[in-house]
Amino acid sequence: MNEKIKILNMLENGDITADEASKLLSAIEQSEPQMQNNNNSNNYNNTSRHNIDFSKIANKIGKVTEKVAKKTVEIYGEVEKEVKGFIKSRQSASNKMSYSKEFNFSLIEYENDLEIKGLNGEIVLKGYNGDKLTIRAVYIPKIQDAKIDFYTPSSKNYMFLFNDEEFEKVSIEALIPKKYFKKLSIGAKNCNFSVDNIDFEDIEAKTSDSNGILENCNGKKANIDNINGKLIIRNINFEILKVCNINDYIKLNNIDVEKLDVDILNGEINLSNEVLNNYESYDWKIETQNHNINIEINASNIEYDLKARTSLGQINILKNNLKYLERSEGFVIAKSEDTISYFKKLNLDLKTSNSTITIK
Repeated sequence: MNEKIKILNMLENGDITADEASKLLSAIEQSEPQMQNNNNSNNYNNTSRHNIDFSKIANKIGKVTEKVAKKTVEIYGEVEKEVKGFIKSRQSASNKMSYSKEFNFSLIEYENDLEIKGLNGEIVLKGYNGDKLTIRAVYIPKIQDAKIDFYTPSSKNYMFLFNDEEFEKVSIEALIPKKYFKKLSIGAKNCNFSVDNIDFEDIEAKTSDSNGILENCNGKKANIDNINGKLIIRNINFEILKVCNINDYIKLNNIDVEKLDVDILNGEINLSNEVLNNYESYDWKIETQNHNINIEINASNIEYDLKARTSLGQINILKNNLKYLERSEGFVIAKSEDTISYFKKLNLDLKTSNSTITIK
């Protein structure tokens, strides 16, 4: 079989990437003139029979790349659908009877604390401009006398609690008045969570085997500690955001965060930002292991102070107007050449192992 056809078959089967296929095809193209000069008459019919139009090859590579990109979008879309799906069913897959209970609190005092947890289901929290806290729980008990309730140990402390051992599933859907709460605490076990349009000074999530979305939120501090789940964080404004995620990826989009600390184990990090507005100086530390870090910042009013490190990987920087103080395949220190007083200062510290860092 012709070598070019073999390469295209490998590309379609996923054995090589589009970039690798392009390089292999280019190498074959460069070697062909010499081969044709030596064997012109003997191979004329053979070459004609298997001649490949390189415009078609490029088109084929483009289609494969497009297919991969589409698949990535589908994956993110499915995660979002899974995380943000509202509670509709009253029965589990095992056909066990589920129950529902609704709690309503009219709020007068400000700066309240709210603690919520879920188990083997979903937590969907939505903020709104009202004064009534409404929470609906859908649950499947393991024992007949299992109790699920809301507790108010003090006038400013609202706690939705239950004994994990007494329930097979607990899902939560809540409408939360934005201006009445100061702190939100979320606990989830095998329970996808979504937090949307909530303005809390302090948000804390400790979750396991859970996918999560945090979006359209404002506050001072957010801390997410997750194991075995995907995280999407977007359109937020916080002074401090700290994220620890184990065994899956994190995607950050349009985050305006003064101090960012992202520490991922065995997961890719993707960050894209269009603007940075609210702070004069930004300090971002981003680290993962065995996976890529991809940073895309399109804001034009940024002055960079950059450090990037990788072991057994590469650093690809596509930003212009940078002065390199140190530069090697796995280590870069760079700063913006031109400084303008009104520009935002971004201190970007990136670290990974065995993978690539890309900044554009």
